[in-house]
Amino acid sequence: MIARAGVVAWKELRQLRRDRMTLAMMTALPVMQLLLFGYAINTDVRHIPTVIYDQDRSAASRDLARSLEATRYYDVVGAVRNYDEIDAALRSNAARVALVIPARFGSDTARHKPTTVQLVVDGSDPQIVASATNTAASLVAARSAELVVTGGASRAQPISLEPATWYNPDLRTAVFVVPGLVGVILTMTMVMLTSMAIVRERERGTLEQLIVSPVKSLEIVIGKIAPYIGLGYVQVTLILVAGRLIFGVPFVGSVGLLYALAFVFIAANLALGLMFSTVAKTQQQAMQMSFFFLLPNILLSGFMFPFEAMPHPAQWIGQLLPLTHFLRIVRGIALKGAVFSDLRGELVSLLLILGVLIAISALRFRKRLG
Repeated sequence: MIARAGVVAWKELRQLRRDRMTLAMMTALPVMQLLLFGYAINTDVRHIPTVIYDQDRSAASRDLARSLEATRYYDVVGAVRNYDEIDAALRSNAARVALVIPARFGSDTARHKPTTVQLVVDGSDPQIVASATNTAASLVAARSAELVVTGGASRAQPISLEPATWYNPDLRTAVFVVPGLVGVILTMTMVMLTSMAIVRERERGTLEQLIVSPVKSLEIVIGKIAPYIGLGYVQVTLILVAGRLIFGVPFVGSVGLLYALAFVFIAANLALGLMFSTVAKTQQQAMQMSFFFLLPNILLSGFMFPFEAMPHPAQWIGQLLPLTHFLRIVRGIALKGAVFSDLRGELVSLLLILGVLIAISALRFRKRLG
């Protein structure tokens, strides 16, 4: 019995050796997981984009802003003049935090009078809230202690911090996760469905009919993508409605704007799946490639871990993923009420990715048997 089982095992190993793509994925997957989890994933959020609303414009207020940036937890990306500009910066993801320094901050601290600075934090990502608030609170406490010592007074907390969490004040995880699931589920299903499109044609023997048809390669690519776009919209609707009814996730922006921008994201994922189908030889390989692609999307897009916490090389890779840009779009519209001007940069990135993917798919699919 052992000998017969050994023969079967040897036969299975020989078949596996012939399937080089599967063997390569089995080898590459643990290496990729090691790199992603060990190097790219970091919950210690640093370099948070920050704007300063300085109502005092004194040497003391500028010194406080410099001290904030010196912690390396915050990157000051600009100054704003009012709360409307803070809202615009946070909606467009130009900043995730705003430090509001009150008028007479310098004179009050010089006379050791109590004063309060405010920290406005984008609550759409609870992990950023905790890191940003705790670090700022420690900085303010240290500055207060210095004032107490230099002033020779016993009063506590000459400077206090008032945190203000916008867009998700209760820090509910569902508010952060459910909009992101729109992008993750679309990525998983759209890529998987179209990755098997050409492979299915080849396995059924119907690819020859496409080859001899007068339809051009680009037209075939678009034709393969189009039927699944409607299915993608059905999924978007189901997730948003279920999130609202079951988890109470708010939607404060424009549904029409989200649906319009979702078209580009859905098309990009379908084009990517179609590109996979031109590489894979079997439907099994196409499915394996889809799952292989899904892992970096979940880990590097900002869905599970703060994008700002990742090293710069990982962020560069993440910027190449359609999901990274769509997460900012869907969370911006649903939670922050972002408008088109806030999301123009993300749309441009998605359009560039879509154009590259369609071009590669059309070039690979030359209306001939692979």
